[in-house]
Amino acid sequence: LRGYSVFLYGRWKTGKTTIAAKFPKALLLAFEKGYAAIPGVMALPVNSWADFKRVLRQLKEPQAQEIYETIIIDTADIAYDLCTKYICANNNADTVSDIPYGKGYGMIEKEFDEALRSIVQLNFGLVIISHDTDKVFTDESKQQYNKIVPTLDKRANNICARLCDIIGYSRSVENESGELVTKLFMRGTPRYEAGSRFKYTPDVIDFTYQNLVNAIADAIEDRKSGSAGMPRPIS
Repeated sequence: LRGYSVFLYGRWKTGKTTIAAKFPKALLLAFEKGYAAIPGVMALPVNSWADFKRVLRQLKEPQAQEIYETIIIDTADIAYDLCTKYICANNNADTVSDIPYGKGYGMIEKEFDEALRSIVQLNFGLVIISHDTDKVFTDESKQQYNKIVPTLDKRANNICARLCDIIGYSRSVENESGELVTKLFMRGTPRYEAGSRFKYTPDVIDFTYQNLVNAIADAIEDRKSGSAGMPRPIS
């Protein structure tokens, strides 16, 4: 999975961080401290946007690129909040709206986008993690509807979605035996947000690292071969 970007969001305790930590030579940038129970994880607490920018500079060093192949952002929500505070502090503003001429939001988006893209441009794999929320929207005919989306600010969500090869939504479901199993939904529906750059990605998989690897590998192989068959289900 080196060089690919994955955006994982979903319910609490559905294995997002645990599975992300299995990506090749992963470095977990822990904006949220929820990694203590993950064995063998290489984690670095990040408490400010200045800390994050310092890490980004270090990732440019050849030594860092020999040690790490995947960078995990956990969670993107907190990262974006720290980015907002950073921009406000640099502009002597208490809130974004205090920055003159409405320029604050654009400055935050630019800073956040450039930081994440710099990771990809260095040829690291990138895993972005967020949680889920059931949000009310209004369509063109003024009808309201519910959709499950990441808890991220909509501007940050657009940046992450645009950057990533796969957006996966994880949640636990009850199987035929009445047991709870965690699924990763990889194709969007009117009920939840998900998607993939790969045409033949399966709609849903059992959420394990190996299943995710297999799903991407099969999608790449199908794209190379020009297969027009139906996506293969992965269990």
